[in-house]
Amino acid sequence: MRRTRGNGGSTTILMMLIASVIITVGLGFNWLVREHIRASEGLKNKAEAIVKARSAYDTLMYLILNGQISRKEIIVVGGDGITELKALPLNGQTIPLAKDVQVRIQDSNGMLSPVSLSTTVLEKMVRKSADTGGALSAGNSLLDWTDTDDLARINGAEASFYRSQELPYVPRNFALQYKEELGFVKGFDKGVYETVRPYFTLLPAPGFNPNTASDAVLTAYLDIGEESLKTLKEYLSQKAVISAAELFALTGRRIPGSSEDDFSSSSFMEITVQAGAPKTIYRINAGLNMLQNRNSPYSVVSWSED
Repeated sequence: MRRTRGNGGSTTILMMLIASVIITVGLGFNWLVREHIRASEGLKNKAEAIVKARSAYDTLMYLILNGQISRKEIIVVGGDGITELKALPLNGQTIPLAKDVQVRIQDSNGMLSPVSLSTTVLEKMVRKSADTGGALSAGNSLLDWTDTDDLARINGAEASFYRSQELPYVPRNFALQYKEELGFVKGFDKGVYETVRPYFTLLPAPGFNPNTASDAVLTAYLDIGEESLKTLKEYLSQKAVISAAELFALTGRRIPGSSEDDFSSSSFMEITVQAGAPKTIYRINAGLNMLQNRNSPYSVVSWSED
């Protein structure tokens, strides 16, 4: 009898162990199935976002090419059945183009181009946006980074400086090839680049257009305070500034190094298309030249998707 009870207890324990293994395997399989479903759902959402973003880009280009470019915006022409938008702002404002799709267009004349910008304005932008003592070195350090010699300017930095800091890079001695490269330059490092990044473009900026510039760019470019900025923004909400005399009357400032391309939109634009809501799933960033050439109605200067 004792053996029978012992065998029965062993059998019960064995059955419990087997049941535990089956339950564990079942739970593991269930988790694996859920993860596969989740991954499949993620791939499906990503694929849909890619299609939406690329379709929205094509739609946006149609609206731009058929629209009328003004100092502040692109007036939509022939958009019936495509969009209810009457205008596309050129100041980088994010606007909805379709369901779960947002776009933004930024005129390069409303940004700061390190290639064609004066070092004074560059340093003002760094100082006002990043509140850093490195502002004095930003302009000349950038010139040293892009020139072909190894002679450092005052407060600048050539290869010897970067080696003394034991950094794994030295100046390229060539024009910037991508925007993130600016973060390596003395005066833009230590997080300064991330602060000022939204206001810079590697596209040419032949002039300055206050009608499409952000508050940070306006204050740096014109060297104005909060009161003057407020006055200017209130005026811009009603109409465009079209002359140096008009700008001076509003702010008491003139555009440094003014040119005939001031107060007008450039042919160069930064375009962003974002698909997905409330979180962006897919994004297209493009730098465009809207001047027509022999082979195309416009040119793609830069392109990235993520």
